[in-house]
Amino acid sequence: MNNIIRQTNKILKHITLEHCVIRFVMAWCFVSLFQMADILNRNFVYIDKIDYLKYVGFNETILLVISMFAAIYVLFEAGSLFNEAYMAVAEKTVLLLVSLVYGVTCVVNHTDIYFCIGITALLGFAVCYSVKDIAVCRANVSKTVFVIIMAVLGMLFIAFTGGCTIARYMSYSSPNFDLGLFSQMFHSMKTNLSMNTTSERDMLLSHFAVHVSPAFYLILPFYAVVSSPATLQLMQAVVIAAGLIPLAGICRNHKMSNVEIILVSVCYVAYPVMSGGCFYDIHENMFLPLFLLTFLYFIEKESLKGIIISMLLVFSVKEDAAIYVAFIAIYMIAGLKMYKRGFLVLAGALVYFSFTTVLLAAIGDGVMSFRFNNMILEENGNMLSIIKTVIMHPAYVLTQVFKQEKMEFMLQVLCPLLFMPLFSKKWYRFILLGPFVLFNLMSDYQYFHSIFFQYAFGSGTLLIYLTILNVSDMDEKIRNRVIPMLAAASVMFFSSVMWIKTNVIKEYFKGDNQETYAIIREGLDTIPDDASVIATTFLCPALSQHDKLYELYYTDEEAEYIALDLRRETTDYSVESYLNNSDYETVYYVPLKIAVFKKR
Repeated sequence: MNNIIRQTNKILKHITLEHCVIRFVMAWCFVSLFQMADILNRNFVYIDKIDYLKYVGFNETILLVISMFAAIYVLFEAGSLFNEAYMAVAEKTVLLLVSLVYGVTCVVNHTDIYFCIGITALLGFAVCYSVKDIAVCRANVSKTVFVIIMAVLGMLFIAFTGGCTIARYMSYSSPNFDLGLFSQMFHSMKTNLSMNTTSERDMLLSHFAVHVSPAFYLILPFYAVVSSPATLQLMQAVVIAAGLIPLAGICRNHKMSNVEIILVSVCYVAYPVMSGGCFYDIHENMFLPLFLLTFLYFIEKESLKGIIISMLLVFSVKEDAAIYVAFIAIYMIAGLKMYKRGFLVLAGALVYFSFTTVLLAAIGDGVMSFRFNNMILEENGNMLSIIKTVIMHPAYVLTQVFKQEKMEFMLQVLCPLLFMPLFSKKWYRFILLGPFVLFNLMSDYQYFHSIFFQYAFGSGTLLIYLTILNVSDMDEKIRNRVIPMLAAASVMFFSSVMWIKTNVIKEYFKGDNQETYAIIREGLDTIPDDASVIATTFLCPALSQHDKLYELYYTDEEAEYIALDLRRETTDYSVESYLNNSDYETVYYVPLKIAVFKKR
């Protein structure tokens, strides 16, 4: 009897307001999660519609929450009788997990950016409470477990990004710009090591006349083994995932524990910029995260040899990659006091950019400064004219930066990082924000301020690096909360922004669509490999093995074969104009699918 009284008193001591609130929140989240899953699956009602309530009984909800609350309370209190410390950790872990799962489910079903911000803020309370008395970031994780977890993170990124973008290609949803032209370029590289294309500028032209991107040769061996546009989509995901290696090295330079490195790596793979930039298909900018992080790693290690090699790798990406190097060089000089090496790197960046500018002007159309026309007054102005504009009219520059569509882009880029790149007392770190402002915010070129294009790879990498620097300066107790919150925020924004991209996989495997793809493949197979072809944009990647390939919408050339994608209504072309034309022979025709014609 005395033992029963003691146990009862022990349980009563645990009935606190804190436990009641936390376990009630758990129960509420569990019930809401189950109800949402059931309603969304059976009734297809959006969670932002009031009609959702028609499928939720008030009395039923109250009863379920109370029952779940009681079950949770009994479960945890019974466990506390055996191991109180273990159950305290388990309670916080369950709270964090159920809050995260419920939040992710919400933002997946309602992708509004402001809603995601609100849910992330609420999730922040759960994270802070869950880790407040636990040294999560100092938990012991062995080297083997650490390597396995890092490898799994990389594989998850590759599986999601590579899987979705490959399905995008295989469902004939990738356009000529950029997958078609780069696939044709790689076919040329495999054949004779040249970067020749015909579909990029409607003429036989080396890609070097458009962008100076020798970095592409690094993945040529993989394409040579499996010569398919799908290989290029996969390799883009692999190259970006490889950025985890120098990222871990940078974190290690800043004395981060294995758990902290893992959580920062979650931020990297879940950062919407990294996966989002892959969804307009392969682009040379995909090398920027890996090469920039490697460059920054060797700068921190003060390895001159490493700095030079990694700097050359950054240069190999594209002519304007030298601008990232220039900003980093200024950071080295002003902040790290690495005067000799900083000026050496800056000189290298300026010389290389000047050289490629002259080269492109001589063999191509020059650097694409037209994308900054809103910042250049002169008709024959160049990138240097932007500096003049900034100095002479800063107010105008601000009007170009702070626009509605760019503000939403800024939220998508900075919210997953909890605005950490901006939290520093060290002024010189803000130098690394320069590429973000220059490349993504100053120009009125719409693709520069979209996370679904590749133009945020470089600036996004520097934002992650700034996050590491600024978090590393924090007190250990604050870091113990901030780093888990960063990982949670990145997962939330990834779910909100990127999860919808899995629809391309669902669409690909639908039975009706599989039939359509088989018909398209059959139609394209009627075209001999040595024939010249004019094709609509979404058929170009699948025809990239042809030496002479032109996109219908842009070309003035003539070819032996015409391939038309008939799945989408368009006014750009009419199949009847070919069917009723005696100059063309119908080779293959399935209405609303595909048509292939041969010029007589």
